[in-house]
Amino acid sequence: MEGQLSEKRYSAYAKLYDFFYEMFKNTKDNRNVSNKDMRNKLLDAKKELIMYGTDDVVFALNNYLSSFTEASTYKQLDSFLDVMVLIRKDMCRKTKIDRDAILLNIMQDKKELQKFKAMELNNSEL
Repeated sequence: MEGQLSEKRYSAYAKLYDFFYEMFKNTKDNRNVSNKDMRNKLLDAKKELIMYGTDDVVFALNNYLSSFTEASTYKQLDSFLDVMVLIRKDMCRKTKIDRDAILLNIMQDKKELQKFKAMELNNSEL
């Protein structure tokens, strides 16, 4: 039973990762994508996540999605990284992959990562 639950949880996490990476890919390609299609993919991932994900991951995703209405770009990205780190920790237990490694994986540019780190520093001073 525990093995089946783990498989379902990992499937839910994979759907969420797929959604995020498709969104990033479309943004980098300057491709217009149907909001309906993306919304449906997110809803599918959220449905499985609420059933099988850990409480921490569900709460972090809710925080991330809520950040779009009132938070800065930095806070949105920060909330996104919270979700990704929590998923990694749940799936891998001990992991050396941290926020910077995830961000660098997405950006694939150390200069962009440094810009984000500067934004992080400026935000913490506010």
